[in-house]
Formats: sequence, C-alpha cells, structure tokens
Amino acid sequence: MKYWVLTPKSSPNHVIPTDTLYLKIDKEAVRQSGMMMASDSIPDEMVISLKGKSTLYKSDLMMLEIIANCNWVRPIYVAITVGQENFMNLGDNFVQEGLANRITPFTTNKPGASNFDSERVMYNMLNRFKYGGLDKKGVYLDETVMRMCYTHRRLFSDLAIKLIQEDKKDKAAQVLAFAQKALPEYNVPMNYLGGGLDIAKAYALLGDKEHTKAVVGTLFKTSHQYMGWYCSLNQNRFDQSQQDCIKHIYIMTSCLDIAGMVDEAWADTLATTFDKDMAVYQSRGGQIPRLYDDD
Repeated sequence: MKYWVLTPKSSPNHVIPTDTLYLKIDKEAVRQSGMMMASDSIPDEMVISLKGKSTLYKSDLMMLEIIANCNWVRPIYVAITVGQENFMNLGDNFVQEGLANRITPFTTNKPGASNFDSERVMYNMLNRFKYGGLDKKGVYLDETVMRMCYTHRRLFSDLAIKLIQEDKKDKAAQVLAFAQKALPEYNVPMNYLGGGLDIAKAYALLGDKEHTKAVVGTLFKTSHQYMGWYCSLNQNRFDQSQQDCIKHIYIMTSCLDIAGMVDEAWADTLATTFDKDMAVYQSRGGQIPRLYDDD
C-alpha cells in the first residue's frame, strides 16, 4: 500500500496500477488491540480490493491512510447507518460492535469466521448507550427519532438471536428484558420494520410463550388489518398496492411459523384468519408471492 497509495506523487494524475492492495499485519498488535478474533489465525497481510473503483476520492485515501498508520492500536469504525459506498470495499473485514462496524484485518464473512461481537455489543447496549428517557409515557418522538428507535430495536433482536445461537440463552433473555424496558411499546410500537419478527422468534427459541404470543399477536393483527384495508380499495388502487400486500402476507406467514413454535392450536386459529384474508385477496386478483405458492 505504501508504494502506490501513501507515497506523494508530483503528477496530478496519480495512477494506481492494481486493483488489490496489501497491508502487512503486526500480529502482536492485533492480539493486544482488544478486537474480537474473527477466525482462528491472524493473517500475515490484509487484502484490500479496489475492484469496481475507477477513482479514489479523498475520503477513500483518508481511510486507507488511517488503516496503514493505526497499527491496530486504536480501533477504526464505520457507522452501520451509512451507505455501502462509504465502506471502501472493506465490508468483508467488518466486525459489528454496536451501531458501528470495526475494521479488522480478518476476512469476517467466510465460513468459520464471525462478523458480530455479541459480548461487546451487549456491553455497549446495556451499559454505554443512553436511551434519553424513552421509558417516560407520552414522550413525543418525531419521525427521525422513531427511525433510530427501530434501528436500536433491530440491533437488540440481532443480538438476542446471536446469543441464542451461541447457547447463551440467559444473556439473550436479559437483552430482551432490557429492550422491553428501554424501548417500551407504549412509545415505540412493535412492528416489522423494528425487528419485531426476530424479537418474537427470540422469545420463541427461549420458550417464552407469553411474550412470543404478545409480539406475534401484535404483528399479525396489524398485517391482518392492512390486508382488510387494501382489499377494500377500488381496483386501481388495489392493483397499485400489490407490493404492500405481499409484504404483509410475508409477515403473516412468518407469524404463523413462529406461533407454531409455542402453541400449535393458537397457530391454527391464526391460520384460519390468514386463509380468509387470502381468499378475499385472491378474489380481487391479488398476486400470489412465491413464499405462499406451493407450486
């Protein structure tokens, strides 16, 4: 990297004659950095692909220079909320530690590796994040704040599922209880965009029937009501609403799967409601998504 990116050039049209950069790794510095070891061994070099890039802008060069000079003594982060165009093709080297991805020398998305540090995410979310009084009833949340609340709830759901996969069910239950308190439904309604399905699935995997039924019931009822409303529209507006209908069909079928994990009789009751909604939907000429089409 130092020969083609970091060395000053007198020419205003500096050309890098490669689409792959290599950075030698100080393995001891990586071990002392505190980052999660995403795989069993530390690589000798970090490979940075420039494939697909015709130009490196100042922001790209700045990121490359930071990586080249940090020697892993201080962590380097990219927010999870920025677009992939800001990743400098480094997404394969990310480990998520909360609302930010840490750049590591590891290839973290290959088999046997991990790109999610559940212990650090949990510590950050339960001890370092501040939730600004969201548990106060009646607090006003504008659209921007509400979107951030849903981003946080999705992170809670991702964390809970990951902890369950790691056989840390007690910690997953702790995370879900904390999320319920920090982001209460009376201020931040439970919905699909806010990771509701994964929250419900996590409760189901923990065997928490009461909370599973509460979350699934909320999500299913909302989609059922939307389907009824879409099917009441005139034909032109109904036809224009097909993608929204398909989204709610997906939500309802996912709810049925999760409901079946904790209470088959209750799942059958929900399925009866779903079948009625589908009958009305199809009678209006609604498209059948592949997730529902048995053929």
